[in-house]
Amino acid sequence: MEERTIHLKVKVLSLAAEARIIRCQAKRAKGMVKWRLNQHRTEVVRDHSRHNLLAYGILRGVPYRKMEQKCSEKPDFDRVSSIAKRFGASEAQVRLWMTDAKDEKLQEKVA
Repeated sequence: MEERTIHLKVKVLSLAAEARIIRCQAKRAKGMVKWRLNQHRTEVVRDHSRHNLLAYGILRGVPYRKMEQKCSEKPDFDRVSSIAKRFGASEAQVRLWMTDAKDEKLQEKVA
């Protein structure tokens, strides 16, 4: 595995650990602190985790339809491609993955 891919894998794992830590601390907290911790975990950390994991899928060659079989809202594809390129994905690799992913989303709307 290439060094940049390993760095992205570590980032994905650390975001997952951050979510677990926040959940644990939120159980102990009360009031607004608990609410803010849960909001940060569900709105910020979850979003970052999803986009980084999809970018990791691009680097590993995993098709979008296999990564997200059930999702209610589409990801920010520009953000995913930006992350993937930063961690070493080629333009062609990203373009192929994005085309496949967007075609998959169009098929879901038709069905």
